Order: sequence, then structure tokens, then C-alpha cells
Amino acid sequence: MKLTTFLILAFIIQAGAATNAQTITLSLKNAPLSTVFKEISRQGGYNFVYNNSLLEHTGNVDLEVNHANVEEVLKQCFKHTSITYEIIDKTIVVRKLSSGGNAAVAERQPAVVTTVRGRVTGEDGTPLVGVTVQVKGTSIGIVTKENGEFQINMPDASSGILVFSFIGMERQEVTIGKSVFVTVILKRLVSQQQEVVVVGYGTQKKTTLVGSVATMKGEEIARVPTANVTNAFAGHIPGVIANNRSGRPGDDYSSVYVRGFNSFSGGVDPLIIVDGIPDRNIDRINPNDIESVTVLKDASAAIYGVRSANGAILITTKRGKAGKPVISYEGSYDIQQLTRMEHRVNSWQYMTYYNELNGYQGNTLPYTQADIDKYKAGNDPNYTSTDWQKAVFRKNAPQTNHSISVRGGSDAVKFFISGQYLSQQSNWSNSDENFKNYNLRSNIDASVSKNLKLTFDIAARKEERKYPAISAGSILHETVSMYPFIPVHWTNGLPSAGISNGRNPYLMMSSAPGYDNVTDLFVQPKIGFDWQLPAILKGLSVSGYAAFDYHQRSEKNFTRPWDAYTYSLSTNTYNNQKTSTAILSLSQDERSYNENTYFYKVAFDRTFGKHSINAFAGYEQTVSNYRMTYAYRKNLVSDQLDQLFTGSAVDQVATGSASQDGRESYLGRVSYSYADKYLAEVVGRYNGSFNFPGNKRWGMFPSVSLGWRISEEPFFKDNVRFVDNLKLRASWGVMGSDAVSKYMYLARYSLVSNMSSDFSSYPKEYYTYFGPNYSEATALYLASIPNTNITWEKQDTRNLGVDAVFFNNQLSVTADYFHNLRKDILAPRNASVPLYTGLTLPAENIGRTLNRGFDFIVNYNGKARAVKYNVGFNFTYAKSKVLFRDEAPNIPDYQKSTGLPIDSWVVFQTKGIYHTQEEVDKSPHMAGAKPGDLWLVDKNNDGLITYDDQVRIPESAYPKIVFGITMGAEYKGLALDLVWAGQTEAKQMILPQMQGSVVAPPQWLYDGRWTPDNSNAIYPRAFNSKDPRNSVYADFWLADASFIRLKSAQLSYIVPKNLYGRIGIENIRVFVSGFNLFSIDKMKKFNRDPETNNITGINYPQTRIYRAGISIGL
Repeated sequence: MKLTTFLILAFIIQAGAATNAQTITLSLKNAPLSTVFKEISRQGGYNFVYNNSLLEHTGNVDLEVNHANVEEVLKQCFKHTSITYEIIDKTIVVRKLSSGGNAAVAERQPAVVTTVRGRVTGEDGTPLVGVTVQVKGTSIGIVTKENGEFQINMPDASSGILVFSFIGMERQEVTIGKSVFVTVILKRLVSQQQEVVVVGYGTQKKTTLVGSVATMKGEEIARVPTANVTNAFAGHIPGVIANNRSGRPGDDYSSVYVRGFNSFSGGVDPLIIVDGIPDRNIDRINPNDIESVTVLKDASAAIYGVRSANGAILITTKRGKAGKPVISYEGSYDIQQLTRMEHRVNSWQYMTYYNELNGYQGNTLPYTQADIDKYKAGNDPNYTSTDWQKAVFRKNAPQTNHSISVRGGSDAVKFFISGQYLSQQSNWSNSDENFKNYNLRSNIDASVSKNLKLTFDIAARKEERKYPAISAGSILHETVSMYPFIPVHWTNGLPSAGISNGRNPYLMMSSAPGYDNVTDLFVQPKIGFDWQLPAILKGLSVSGYAAFDYHQRSEKNFTRPWDAYTYSLSTNTYNNQKTSTAILSLSQDERSYNENTYFYKVAFDRTFGKHSINAFAGYEQTVSNYRMTYAYRKNLVSDQLDQLFTGSAVDQVATGSASQDGRESYLGRVSYSYADKYLAEVVGRYNGSFNFPGNKRWGMFPSVSLGWRISEEPFFKDNVRFVDNLKLRASWGVMGSDAVSKYMYLARYSLVSNMSSDFSSYPKEYYTYFGPNYSEATALYLASIPNTNITWEKQDTRNLGVDAVFFNNQLSVTADYFHNLRKDILAPRNASVPLYTGLTLPAENIGRTLNRGFDFIVNYNGKARAVKYNVGFNFTYAKSKVLFRDEAPNIPDYQKSTGLPIDSWVVFQTKGIYHTQEEVDKSPHMAGAKPGDLWLVDKNNDGLITYDDQVRIPESAYPKIVFGITMGAEYKGLALDLVWAGQTEAKQMILPQMQGSVVAPPQWLYDGRWTPDNSNAIYPRAFNSKDPRNSVYADFWLADASFIRLKSAQLSYIVPKNLYGRIGIENIRVFVSGFNLFSIDKMKKFNRDPETNNITGINYPQTRIYRAGISIGL
């Protein structure tokens, strides 16, 4: 009610306020008209359309005007010349006077033979008003009307080519031929002089931007055929490290970091902002709703204060545009395939491997040679092999996507409304697992008056995950643990019971054991206002918004026994193991989250001659609440009743929890520009966080950024004409991170009893029995000791950068060097309080790290006759170093992390494997070491091999270097876009046998293993997870995870309108595209995807996606 009253009052005040017309102030001596036009554009926001040849023979002018309207300025400009003009909205069309001197009529036209009509639109179908249409080689020209339509007379002797030009759009030539009606789609011109970039709490011109900011267009994201938005980042954005770790429906995300790791405490994720609101999830946003992505990489993110240290990613969704409503539909059908799938040994190889293993251990051989020979022969139906990888995964899985939007409006009300439906099935071979996503969005802007605008946005999303009752990890563990000689089904068609208890992964993934269904519902309304106050002070405004985000998550896991059979060859009988497969049980997990965000600001944006000031002061508050309720019962009455009331109260679980969070901030920014040449920006945020005690809750986070556009200096501009823009940048800021567990400043207590028989229940050592009869009771125990001095991590962020544009905006280069010094990282005092004391003290703000590196991006846009093309390259190098971590004194120096990257492996160094007994005897080794075992290095030279010999190496599965290559070409509606992504300086641990004691070895390990007959082998002799000599973290098992892959590709074609224009369709585009198409790397021999980060390979693999689709505009 208060907000409504405030807005009504604001409307009444401003409705009666006097307004000042926009004016121009100029003081120019002997200036060319092009310079005058540029100044008018800068001060008044006008676009000029003219032919360069028109100004070649026009002399320079002297102008001295003060607060004059634009018409007065133009009249003085063109006085005593043969030039006239026409103002259409904010476009000024400059023409030559006709021979009769009539300003309203252009040059006398030659004889007319053909009248050509047409319509000009933007790429989204919006009609373009004021587009100049000119007959090439003549002075004949007109501009398009409100609906984008035009009519022009073509003379007999003309070239027959129409030239279309519009400010901010690419110039286009169209050969008319015999056509009497043409439709022209103009593409946006990527010009840094006009491009506006979304930054924290506002927008800025790219030319005057002083921060290290990277952007990505929404259409680039939409071209990537993936169900998760984060998978589109790789290869596009310098400074962003994105690795796709899984292809499972509903879980096919990419890990995303900005310039690598800055902390070892765990809080390294960037802040995500969607339409100004923090903490909104971007994974499942409709890609077609996204207007742009902005990444703040340096002190420009300091505007977000205590959450800025890891960078910020800003997503901006589309809004309405004035004009005829444009309806857009896009539909696609996809095929998903696994990029890599491990190949494990067959039956006789498995038996041979484990006979060797048991022989080395002195055990009885489990398999006879006669059985091995029968499986090797493969001619007996009772002696076959099962490829369990192929049995568990199918080759193709479908995915469908449908998206529709309506965009348009008037000057009073603009709207963008969209909806999306996505269905993604799984590559499990015998499962109804799928993920469904429903998106709705409505962004509305209403101009109540000339100076008051209201916005109302609402986004709603429903995510449905239908998973097996048994986890993917368990299914995949059984897949690699299954004996290859056990079939999926016996010869009579009954399903096998696996090794034991019905653990047949083909059954485990099905609906027979039950289901695990998860539904997430998001509702995110936002209301806002923007009130310009020229009556009080020109350039002054007040704006704000309030957002109320709701998220309801419901999970229901229903587990029931299933039919699975063992088979006895000797008796030819089958036994159902259903009673031992699972307990009939049900659990329900209900969680609700809500976060309210309030933001208000007073802003001032004005130009005084050559001085431009953009400033604001604001207030922001976020408050969030979380609640969870969990219930579990087993021994249900029937496997046909999946309701809690049917279960037994014995051993039931009923629990719940709640938490809250909040932040409050006072923030501001002042940006100053002198002649768009000397640039400065100061940012400050006074931030309070709920995560810290009351007397240590607030902190100040400032930043300063400076820029110098050398290209605007006369000595440079007049002599280096091939450079369009050259800017040097420098920034410094103090960033914060409050990514710590809640309530660490309080003594926390937990309830405990010994009623649970669950092995994982904790703490087991509390025996809560009291009284003479030793009755069991619930008790409290101290879960943590408080740290009353806890505070946020602080980061000193420094950045040096350069932006350059060459050759009329064809070539652009941006390069940055960064230096991030993080301190006050939470870490335990391991050196001061050794583990053997039994004391557990809270983590303290004592850690320090340094993260340095550089990133750059180069883009080139060109044209060869009718072919337009572009190519780009981006590169990121980020290497961290631990400066201080209170490490225990008894840890060897070569195992300490101090001085090495945050992410690093601790491994045994090796010299390969032992090939002879003599090599074993002459070197320190573990007990029982034999030829064929890993040759572990005695690092501390004590004559023994122990875990003290492990060494920390400066490599991990997270790359230090990532890069991307973008390519595009377009010819007469046919377009090809390619994105390559790559990484290097990354190592992955590949140790499949560590997964279990009966794991089937992969083919590469079996073929290359050591045996007495193959003493020059590459890999160790047969071993499993219990082997202390080979199943260990060692550099031997590290593989180079460098790669370059074709991350995405799209081939599209705009179908000529003459084939469908009569039925009311504006445009049709058909396309085929792909994701993760192929990779060049060194991990193919292991059948592992280079982006996988799983040591034993027990993860749902990445997917390759092929898409075919159609886009229709109405």
C-alpha cells in the first residue's frame, strides 16, 4: 500500500512539472560537418543518415550555440550550403537540395520505369523506421515509414541495386531484378561506439567502460543445443572456466569459475544475478529469453560487496519493444549420445585376470581353465559374455524443445511474454528416467507518463525429474562390478539377480525397484519503477524494485523389492531373490525457500559540455528463509500403495529444520568522463551479512577504476587513422566473500540418540542411556565451538587492461592482467593444535592465497563479396598459489600446499612398474612387492615406502589454461557458426580398479598389464581396490586432460519469403546443430571424456547432441 501511494504521488507531482527540451551546446571553429554531427549525436542522442560524398565538397563551419534546440543548430550548419535535412523521430536524414532549391524535395530523379515496394525489419522481426533506402549510384532515396515499409521508383539507367542503411545496423545491398516487393532483414552492427553493456545496477557504453567485463549475446547461447545454459559458456567468454561434468538429464551442468580459484575454503563460485536479483538459478532459464550475459571479472564487481570476490555473472532477459507484436516460435528434436563409453573385458578375460590376481595372492584360483576355454569359444548358450556398458546404456536418447514468445507494444506499454517446454530422456537403456522443464516469463514496461515508467516481471518454472529409486552411482558401481559371464536375462527370459541380492543394473535403473521423483517449482515476481525528475534537476531520477522469489522442492522416493533370479546350472533351476533385493519403504522430503530483495536508488546522469557524470546512491536488502521436513517409513502394507500412512511406525523417521539468511547494503557509484577521453569510476558498498556476529557484521568494499582513450587524443586521432578506439584501463578494489557456514559465531548443539541402527548415524560414541533401568533418551551434544571473531574473506583485486578496435570496427582486441590477493580465509590451526591433542577448534580467518594470470579476446569481422564472416579467439590463464595455510609441522615440506596451487594432487611418484625381481630387490618397496607392481619412489630416503613419500604436485583436474575459437560465415541466408573450446595444464586421475574388489578391468588395462609372458608391459599386474601397492594415488595414473573439441556447431538457412509470405509468415529459418561433436585429446585410449572429473569412472557420461529445428516468425 505504501509503494502504491508513493507511485501515485510521484505521478501527480511529475505530471504537473515543467519539462525542459533537450538542447545542444557547441563551440566549434573551422570544424567539418562530420564533427558537428558527432557532437549532436553525443549530446542529443540523434542518429545521422547521409552519403559521405555529400560532405566532401562542403566546407568547414564555425558554430557558437548555447542551449539551442537541434533545428536551430542545423539551420546554422547548412546556411549558405546546398544541403537540407529531415528529422524523423531521433534520426536526421541529410540530403542535397533539389535544383529548384526546395528543401522538401531531393534531386530531380531520372525517368521512372519500376516502382519497388518493400518492408525492412530487424533480426527479431521488428519493423525499422527511418531506414535509408537508396538506389545505388544515384541520389534517389527515401526512408521507411512507421511499419518499416517503403516505396521507391527505380530509373531505367540505374544499377538495379537498392542500398539499405540504418544507424546501428549493417549496410545491405539488394539486387531487385524483376521483384516488385522485397523484404529486407538488417543485422545489428557490432560497434563499440554504440554498444551498451549491462553492469552492476545499470548500463554503460562499452567505449567508456573502465572495468574488465566480458559479454555474450543471447543468440549465441540459443545456438548451443543443450538443456543447461551453463554449457553454452565454454569457448565464448575470456576469464570463464566452464567444464561440462555430466550429461544426465536434469543434472547436465557445467562447473563455472571466473578466473580460477582464489580460496581453499570452498567458497569459489561466482555470484549469479538475473535481472538484478541475486541467487537466481540460471541453469534452466529458457535460452531464447536471454538478451545478454555479462561477466564482471575485476573490481567492477565490488559493487556487490561481500559477495563479489569470486566475480559476478549477470543475466539480462529480453524486454518488449515498441512496434507491431512479433510472434516467434522455435521447435527442435534432438538425439543424445554418450561422448565416450568405457569398454570392459569379456568373460574369459575377466576370469583370466582374477585367476592371475588370486594366484599372486596365494589363493585358490576361482575359475577353471575348462570354463575359461568354454567362454572363449563362445559356442555354448550357457557360456556367453555380457557387455554391461552396452546393456546399461542405449545409443540414442531423444530430447524435444518448444519455445514461443510474443514481443511488441507501444510507447506506452511494451511487453515480452514467452513459454517453453523441454523434455529430455535418458540414455539408460531400461529406464523411464526423464527431465521436463516448463518455463513462463512475462516482462512488462508501462510508461505512465513521459517521466514515470513502471515494470512488472514474473518468471515461473517447473522442473520435473523422474529418476530410478536407486542412485546413478549405485547403478554404475554394479555395472562395472558385474561378472561378464552373468547375462542380463537368462535363456528363458527371466532377469538375472546379478552378483547377489538382485543387483542387476539393468533392473536397478528400471521402475521395478520404484522411483525417485523430484519436482521443483519456482515463482519469481518483480515490480519496479523508474521516475525521471527533470523538473527538479535535469538528469536526476529515482528508481527501485522489489522481488519475491519462491522455490518449492518436493522429493518422493519409493523403494520396493523386485523380481530377479539366480540360476543353478547343475540343477537347472531358477530362484527368485525378491525378498533380499530391498525393503519396501517410502521417504518424502519437502523443502521451501524464499528470498525477498528490495532495492532503491537515486541517480544522476548528465553531460555538461565535455563533462559527463553518471552517479547513483542506493540501498539494498535481501532476506531469505529455508524450511525442510523429512519423513520415512518402511514395511508398507503393499507395493501398490506409495503413501506414508501405510508404513510401520517402527524405526520411522520424522524430522525437519529451518534457517534464515540476510544482507543489508548501502552502495553507490560515481562515473566521470571528460570528452569520452579521460575516464574514472569510484564504487563503494557498505555491506552487512547475517553470517557474522553483530559487532563484526559490517564492512566497506571500495574500488577505483581509471581509463584513458588514447584514440581520442588529437596527436593520435589525426595520425593513426586505422585505430578506431584505443583505451587503457586500470582498476583496484577490495572484494569480499561471506561464503561460510551459517551460525559459526554461535555454539551449536545437536540432538542425538542411539535409536538408529544406520551405520552412517553420527555420533556413535554418545550412548544416551540414563536412570536405574538404563532408559534410552534423546540428548544434546556440542556440535561446534563458536568463533566469535569470524569475518569475511577479503581480496585485494588489481587489473590492468587494454581495449582496441581497428579498421572501421573490423578487428577488436581486449586483454587483461589480474592479480588477486585473498586473505582472512577460514582455516583450522593445524600447526598450533595438532590432531593428537583431541581438541577441535573452530576455523579462523588466517589463510592467504594469490591468484594471478591474464585473459584476452580477439575478434575479426569481414566480408568477401556476398560472404560475411567472423572469427574470434579467447584465452585465459589463471594460476593460484597458497601463501599461508597453518599446516601441521609433521607434514613433509613436499606435501604441504603452501607455495603451490590451491587445487593440486597428492600422489606417489613412480618410475613406471617393476619389470624384474632384481629391480624390486635393489629399491625400497612395500611388503609383498613383485615384478609388475608400481615402482614407488622413496621420497624421504628412509628405505621404506609409506604415505610420507607422497608428493604434492601443482596439477589437478581443473585447468590452468582454457581457450576458445569462434567462427561464423553467412551467405544469402545460409549461415554456419562453430565454437571450439579447449584446455590444458590439467591432469585427471584414472584408476578404475579402485572402485571395488571384483571390478571388471577396462580393456586397455587388461591388454597392457604385466604378466610373466609380457614383462615389458606398460601397466601393473592384475590388482583390485584392496591392493596397497597399485591401487594408490600415483602420478602413474595421472592422464593429460588437455583437449580441443568442437563444442557446438550450427548450420542454418533462412527460407526465401516468396515461398510463404502470402500466408502471413514473416520469416522461416531451419537449422541443424550439434554439441560436444568431437574432441582431439589424449584420453581416447582410456575411453574417458577429457572433461570428466571422476577417478574410477563411476559417473553418468557427457553427451553428444544432434539437433534439427525450425524457427518461425509471425
